[in-house]
Amino acid sequence: MTLTEGATNEINSRWPEHKQRNCGLMPDIYGIEYRDNMTIGIQLVRERYHQLKESGETTWSIDQRTSDLLDELVGVNTGLSPTP
Repeated sequence: MTLTEGATNEINSRWPEHKQRNCGLMPDIYGIEYRDNMTIGIQLVRERYHQLKESGETTWSIDQRTSDLLDELVGVNTGLSPTP
């Protein structure tokens, strides 16, 4: 998977595009915590994308620790339910 495809998939698999747009239009629609966690998660993926690109990589990869952190931000594996 290319860098762009991988980063896009990483974000959209946790925070669907319609929820990203809704948060942009109505910041508290899913709650401030959801919006803040989504923003942090997207920034983490962007940073990883730039790390890979600067090092000359052409294939997306993410370490388990970062993947776990993204899951925590969305409420997976924490005992919390993601906001519908």
